[in-house]
Amino acid sequence: MKKSFFAAVFLIIAVPLTAQWTPGDTYREYHWVTPAGGEAFLRVGGRYGYQAQPGKLPLVLQKGNELILPEQLDLEGAVRAEVTIEKVLSHEDTRNLRIALNGHPPISVPEPATIPDPSTEYMYHTDLTVPIPLEQLTAGRGLRFQLTVDSTQRWGWPQNLVYGLAFRIFYAPAAAPPKVKVPQQPLAEIAYLSVNASSSVRHVDYILAGNDVDWSGRGVQHRKHWQTHRGEPHHTIGRATDPGNDFSVRWNTAWLPDQDNFGVQARLLGEDGKYRVSEVTGGLRLAPRPYRIAVYAPGPAPRNWVTRSGAFQQELMIFDSLETATTFQLHWVSWAACYSDGLFLNGHLLWHRIEDCYVYATHSPEFSGHDVKALEQGRNIISTALTPRYRGEMVHGMEVQWPGVQLKVRYDER
Repeated sequence: MKKSFFAAVFLIIAVPLTAQWTPGDTYREYHWVTPAGGEAFLRVGGRYGYQAQPGKLPLVLQKGNELILPEQLDLEGAVRAEVTIEKVLSHEDTRNLRIALNGHPPISVPEPATIPDPSTEYMYHTDLTVPIPLEQLTAGRGLRFQLTVDSTQRWGWPQNLVYGLAFRIFYAPAAAPPKVKVPQQPLAEIAYLSVNASSSVRHVDYILAGNDVDWSGRGVQHRKHWQTHRGEPHHTIGRATDPGNDFSVRWNTAWLPDQDNFGVQARLLGEDGKYRVSEVTGGLRLAPRPYRIAVYAPGPAPRNWVTRSGAFQQELMIFDSLETATTFQLHWVSWAACYSDGLFLNGHLLWHRIEDCYVYATHSPEFSGHDVKALEQGRNIISTALTPRYRGEMVHGMEVQWPGVQLKVRYDER
């Protein structure tokens, strides 16, 4: 854990957990998200926080300052519980997110461990998991909870955004976890994964355990690539729903980075409403292909990367020769990308903006031809321009979330 938290009598200190993908895990998952059609996120703290706007959410989701998870919790045989919060820092210097359950003392949600100190100075969008004491839950009842942050922030507007919460109740682990079936030979550009599962399974999610672009906000490219947005998985291998085909999923590996070995893992949702997590099927390899894909992690992202505040830049190193490079992709997560005034590679304008404002977005533009000449062996600079004022007034600016801009390059063999 990166930081130390000192307990007061009214505060429970929680140690952050790793991702909920341990082989044999068996659990139920209960999601809390804002309704479709309005703001897709919950504002916590500040001038427009949900506690300052009673009645903004449907009565089934909010009563006074408390938020409501109406589903009845199944605690029969429960061994532990946790909550995962999909959080955007939003305003720098916003500190000490806490969650209080059913009127119990608040639980502190630590800052991400992979972001430099002080992490409250960096834009990020990630998921944070903390344990929940089972004694704070009631079997057969829903859940009431509150989210709060410190009331102080250096320009008077503390605010986190929450895109969703997943409450999990864990039960005794499966004695024999399911296993992913993969082709016996090295994986072709189109590969098929499946599991041995009965018709009592509703769907299966598959993930990569290996090296690729990190969409989770951790800045760690070699990991189990699992993350959600508003409770739904995104940037994973895929979801299968057909029991007649062993819940097979089609995996396009064309842009999967070259690597010596990697693995895949699955999570199965049963008709009984419980998830079960498979073992990792490892030792996988790609079949020979007439090109090579390399993924590059950027240097540390700048603090408070919000384009209304100024121009920013980030270093990205390429140690390979670019003689055979033919195509590249840039990958990053943003908020309010409509306020961008350009993203540049070594001073070469590559991307301008999208139209949607005040929204989460992921970007993977692809470039070839003349744009490839903008890449340089060695040090490269990714930069964003200052968002100009509109009619003399400052506008929001695009937020570039940690770890910043990641790069993939395709090298064609000749």
